[in-house]
Amino acid sequence: MKISNFKFQISNSRRGGFTLVEVIIAIAILGISLVMVMQLFAGGLRAARTSCDYSRAVIHAKDKMEEILIDPIQDSGSFDDGFKWEANVETYKEPKEGPFKLLQLKVKVIWDDVLKKPRTVELVGLKAVSEDNEE
Repeated sequence: MKISNFKFQISNSRRGGFTLVEVIIAIAILGISLVMVMQLFAGGLRAARTSCDYSRAVIHAKDKMEEILIDPIQDSGSFDDGFKWEANVETYKEPKEGPFKLLQLKVKVIWDDVLKKPRTVELVGLKAVSEDNEE
């Protein structure tokens, strides 16, 4: 009785490479990831632009509020960079006693953002003036 040695040969058709399906799935995952990262960058840029616009509006409002505190008049106008402003002066409350009255000063700065939506910043302050001074 003779026993032969059988060699089992396993056909290795993959040879350590990737199949087409695996490559397509990897490219799809990479593409989706890149799109998400680009959207994050775009959102960050929009937020930075909005923050810059609000900072400029607050600086403009402070400047106008300082002018209005010196000479409280109701007026409106625009700045050179596309921001508009409105100033409102009205009597705040009549004090119970004393030779002065309080004026409420409001400065509103208005601008359009990148998407053409109107944005506003408003500063409110009080000023005490003597009774004999006119608004």
